[in-house]
Amino acid sequence: MADPSAPDSHVPSTIDEPEPDRSRPEQSTSKTNTRPAARGTAFYQRKRAVRACQVCRARRTKCDNLKPACSFCLKVGATCIQSPVDLSSFDPASLKILERLDDLEEMMRSVTVDGLPSNKTRVVEALVEHRVEAPPVGPLILMGMILPPRPEHVMSWAIFEELANGIEAGDTALHVDHVSVAANSPMSLIGALDLEPRRINDLLDNFFSYVHVKNPILDETATRKMVSHTVLEGINWSAESCLSLLICALGSLATAFGPSQETMLGSAAHSDAQAFFQAAQKRLGILLSSDDIIAAQCLFLSGVYMMCVFQPVKAWRYFVQALASCQQFSFLTPEAQQRYHISVESGHESQNYSIDTLQQAVYWSSWKSEREMRGDLYLPDFSLSDQELAFYPPFFPTPPAPRAEVETATDPRLARERTSWYFYLAEISLRRLASRISAEMVGLQKQHPTRQAYLAAMAAAVPQYEEQAQEWISSLPPSLLFAEPPEEDDVCRFVLRGHAVNLYEVIYWPFTTAFLDAFGANPDFSGEALTPNLEGLAKKGLENHLYRLAINRLGYRHRHHGTLPMMRSCSRSALALVAAALLTQSSGSDGGTFLPTGWYGAVGEVIDLLAFWECETREMELVRRVLEKAYRIFSVPSPPAYRLRV
Repeated sequence: MADPSAPDSHVPSTIDEPEPDRSRPEQSTSKTNTRPAARGTAFYQRKRAVRACQVCRARRTKCDNLKPACSFCLKVGATCIQSPVDLSSFDPASLKILERLDDLEEMMRSVTVDGLPSNKTRVVEALVEHRVEAPPVGPLILMGMILPPRPEHVMSWAIFEELANGIEAGDTALHVDHVSVAANSPMSLIGALDLEPRRINDLLDNFFSYVHVKNPILDETATRKMVSHTVLEGINWSAESCLSLLICALGSLATAFGPSQETMLGSAAHSDAQAFFQAAQKRLGILLSSDDIIAAQCLFLSGVYMMCVFQPVKAWRYFVQALASCQQFSFLTPEAQQRYHISVESGHESQNYSIDTLQQAVYWSSWKSEREMRGDLYLPDFSLSDQELAFYPPFFPTPPAPRAEVETATDPRLARERTSWYFYLAEISLRRLASRISAEMVGLQKQHPTRQAYLAAMAAAVPQYEEQAQEWISSLPPSLLFAEPPEEDDVCRFVLRGHAVNLYEVIYWPFTTAFLDAFGANPDFSGEALTPNLEGLAKKGLENHLYRLAINRLGYRHRHHGTLPMMRSCSRSALALVAAALLTQSSGSDGGTFLPTGWYGAVGEVIDLLAFWECETREMELVRRVLEKAYRIFSVPSPPAYRLRV
């Protein structure tokens, strides 16, 4: 960069000038109009900057810069993107500044969120070996192209905005509140309920078989005794009465895996559940200032009930309060955590159903439920940051001591307890895996802000992610293995299989959206060509969306606290399949090459799913009506033929 002289430097001066300083090469010794030499040319030797393609840059490996693609990109089939910027036009001082900025950027990236150096920290290399990255060219990749967004975001795609024109849905933000606390006295509510011991035992069986098995936060034997004693002595204002009423409310709604016709709005079971819950809520306020574990248990079960009746925002409030109530638990102290890690390393196991086991269970259930709901709701002041996306508690809940095989085989409660904890730990480990992979995918976007560079880096990482997912599936205990077809799943296998499909959706989502955007879903990326490898990954993503609809259809009419999240994820899959069909059709391409067989029938079943629950929640009404409008565009293809993978 030349240093131009001042405008008046060309005008002769009549003032005596001082003796020129000959130690400065840019100062001429003669009084001429010659422009000074470019700053620094006498001291700096120009040197061609070292450049690597974006894939090698992400891997932090040496790039041989072969044209048109380097050796590594040719080997893995990635798109080789090399910097088009010629740095020889930069003066040495500018290169020096850019190199120092590179140093700072590398140092910032080498520090983890808690301020400690990560394993990837490296010594800053000599300046001559530094690479100067080119600025991103073209539209930047957005978060919705990296991780699966809410269905409302998918509805904002251009292809669906056109379909939504002219459709006026009702108020989809909130539905009618069927569970508000009534003005009746608590005794009048309880007096109308059947509290006979046989009826209470049936409700306890339903609760522990179909609700508690997915979140084992209670000691079943002790809880059964407590509920029976509380009902026998009479419901009062105690914490035990509140917990007993919540268990009865959930037991009234809980059914075996399958259609829950007998618990629909207006049924006797639904009315009983509402009465139990309203009576419990009148006692819950007393527990908010309690430090006892029963307060957190009551708050968490209140959130589970709200999810069962399609009140997600209120459910999230209860989960937040439950998690807040757990913060004073003794096992969360640094000393207790240190003892926990020592006991794990030494192989010592708990000897009974200790208070630590119950505290850890309700803490974990509250934590993962709150995190799941927060990611699925629009909560402006509670959105997940990148650091929170990567964070998960560094410990697993401690299960109770293992029982003897003979004892477990003869007692169904103990067998249910073992299955429950197998499921619980498997679900937590899968959520931790999904959280880590999601955080890594977001981190790749920061290193590769352009779409093509990001897709190339992701394609190189997919085999590793697929292997980790398959390792988790292979590590499941025999009672939860996916060896049997989905049609034979119980509720625990049904939920775990659905979570595994969710993980595969995360892995393939960047390629699915890239495929759809190339056909016009996002005008900024329309027409971008994908390599055969990327197209193959996009096709895997579409097949996974159909597979999700295939395995979840068995639970479309089953009421549980995961019904609404299932409706939302299945709606996103149906929208992705419909978008692929519409976009390939409008572009004149052969959609049958990419669309999996049976997608049309599967989308029709999602429409029926949303219509079935619309009497209780109108949250997905607009999605249903848009899917119906798109559904009528296509002629009926061959009957559904699902190819089950997981």
